[in-house]
Amino acid sequence: MDDLPAPLVFHQMETAVELPRPDAATEAAVRRVLGRRRPLHDRETAPVDRLDLLAEALTPELTALVVLWLGGTRRASRDTRIGYADDLLLWADWARRELGRERFGLDLHRGEVTMWLTCQQDAGAAASSVSRRLSTLSSLYRYAAGWGLPVVSPISDDDHRPKFHRGRRATSARVLDADQVAALLAAASDVRDALAVGLLYTGALRVSELCGANDTDRQDEGRRTWLVVTRKGGKSIRIPLETTVAELLDLYRASRPAWTGTGPAPLIADADGDRLDRHDVTRLLRRLARAAGIPRPETIGPHSLRATAITDQKRRGHSAEDLQELSGHADVRTVMIYIDDDGRAERVAALTDDLGRIMTAVPRHLKSPG
Repeated sequence: MDDLPAPLVFHQMETAVELPRPDAATEAAVRRVLGRRRPLHDRETAPVDRLDLLAEALTPELTALVVLWLGGTRRASRDTRIGYADDLLLWADWARRELGRERFGLDLHRGEVTMWLTCQQDAGAAASSVSRRLSTLSSLYRYAAGWGLPVVSPISDDDHRPKFHRGRRATSARVLDADQVAALLAAASDVRDALAVGLLYTGALRVSELCGANDTDRQDEGRRTWLVVTRKGGKSIRIPLETTVAELLDLYRASRPAWTGTGPAPLIADADGDRLDRHDVTRLLRRLARAAGIPRPETIGPHSLRATAITDQKRRGHSAEDLQELSGHADVRTVMIYIDDDGRAERVAALTDDLGRIMTAVPRHLKSPG
């Protein structure tokens, strides 16, 4: 981001507006939160800082504005900031391919958004994904207008907002059955793949919790191994690991690629030793799904395992309160005040162990001897 202007001068509609350039501390904080990912359409290149990818895809002025935007306190959730960054990369990629714009700026008009929407629909994008990407751009336009920039959002509720029914479910992820999750495990060819499936399923983890976990977050206490994960909103909580998952983690740690970055080593890394991101995990799961012969593998993602775990335990008769504890959902937080803390860990550990019944599908050669 060395090419950022100082002060930042935004030229829009023949009007120049000066904005403060993000200071080094804000830029470093946003860079740290966004983390790294592989460039779009390039699975071979090593992961790159998302902020650097944004700097390549956006105009210098917009890059600086985005740093201020993502550094704001209203976007405190790490997942939200990463989601915004990835959505902007998708917008910029589309504008480059379809509109011939090498750098993306806040100069889209209503007809171009209609073109984008048509491309999304032709590609079979889910209505929820389309809505989220529109919301990302709309939020950025509102932020820019708040700085006094003469921009008008090209997004029209009449033309562009897809209508879809959310229902009572918190997710539209595909729900598998336990046998299909077992098939994913049986298709694993290395410890890391089996470990990722086991953690996501038996812990009902969000993919951000899996990817954000560090090696130092693993804790042993008595006969139980625990993992500290960061929930939405930044709250850290300790979850129990199912026995076979804990054993796989021990085996994986012994063979994990060396960590050469700064800060704690990631719990799970890619082949180069870099931290996995949600795209890596999605590709991993779909590769296993194809190998396992599961129909429509392209519809399976990390949230499928979380949704499947919660659905499985609901069908087996567990209470809403226990499911809230397993999943970390905040919907019944008030009810949780009345639950005895002393028995809470035991109940969640029991849920984890019950989900672990499918871990017998891990190939024998991936387990520790004896």
